[in-house]
Amino acid sequence: MYAVLDVETTGLFNKDRIVEIAIAHVDEDGRVRERWETLVNPKRDLGPQELHGIRSADVRKAPSFEQIAGDVLALLAGKIPVAHNLAFDGRFLANEFARLGHELPHLADYGVCTMQWAGHFLPGSGRSLRDCCLAAGIANDRPHAAMADVIATAELLALYLNSMGPVPLWYDRGDLIRNLRWPALPTGLAAPVRRGAGAAAGGDFLARLVDRVPRIPDPPQADTYLALLDRALFDRHISATEADALVELAAQLGFDRATAMELHRGYLHALAAAALEDGVVSDEERRDLECVAALLSLPPEEVDAALRPGPARAAPATVHFRMKTGDLVVLTGSFAESKQYWAQRLETAGLQVAPNVTKKTALVVAADPDSMSGKATKAHEYGIPVIGAESLDLVLARIALAESAR
Repeated sequence: MYAVLDVETTGLFNKDRIVEIAIAHVDEDGRVRERWETLVNPKRDLGPQELHGIRSADVRKAPSFEQIAGDVLALLAGKIPVAHNLAFDGRFLANEFARLGHELPHLADYGVCTMQWAGHFLPGSGRSLRDCCLAAGIANDRPHAAMADVIATAELLALYLNSMGPVPLWYDRGDLIRNLRWPALPTGLAAPVRRGAGAAAGGDFLARLVDRVPRIPDPPQADTYLALLDRALFDRHISATEADALVELAAQLGFDRATAMELHRGYLHALAAAALEDGVVSDEERRDLECVAALLSLPPEEVDAALRPGPARAAPATVHFRMKTGDLVVLTGSFAESKQYWAQRLETAGLQVAPNVTKKTALVVAADPDSMSGKATKAHEYGIPVIGAESLDLVLARIALAESAR
């Protein structure tokens, strides 16, 4: 009878996009009968990630709204729409369908808004979903996760229904909904993707390389792979985007897993050789080597082998990417702190902050290392590293160390 819905978005304005949607079917007694949810790829940055908690690593593999539009319609058709602030959720759905060239009925005119009815059923409570849940004794442990908010809203609806007689105050909405005309769109074009789908997307990239390609004893394009690997490891983190790029490049070059492992080993030995140049390997240098070994799926004892003196050490691989004071850096995304805060930190370290990505840009610092913003996309096209803000301390320390060694 009811379709309870919630959307998480990149922001509050009409230009913003849906990044997660959840819908639950609820019967006339307020019992949840069916649930459906998915992340949605907005093909842009995700906005206030500190609020909704959605990662780009997950959304990158999620369907676009166009791919799930038919499923959304099928779940809404013939049901009374319910949401906490239905005008907001209905507006975002209408905007998404308008982008596809379809007009959606104005859901706020036909549905039930648990926020608007709160004054009637929960007098004295605040209007937010959190305040209404507190007043009603409803637990919501994951606010701003679409399905958690849907279930909390469904429980509010059940409370309202149980506070009335057998005929709901909005009894006329059912007839109105049944007479609505909905766009006709295909269903089942894409499988739903939930939060956490990209949790291991970066660290397991080596396991995704094939092991059936004939072994290449001395890959002629090893430097191409090593250059990409070096850029990915600049912040000592392999994002999901970087992992995908490494897997794709290895496939293009015909590298199997064993070949990649040999290249990783050579890369680690090159770093060890650089650490040994002054005859002393500091604790910090060793921790760095151990970090790189772990990221490259090399066992800890490989670090000892790389640091062991003698001619048996593999020839150093070529390492390409370095930064220096005066380099151009671009910021992208919605940071928990202001962009001005990050800009000041970069400028204090001797770097120049630029507004846009060009081929002269040395680095892009993103609120999310897998950012899908236009700036991050252009950086990947130009082969410019994109790092997360949480890695900036390490990167700045490495730049300062490199400058002091010159």
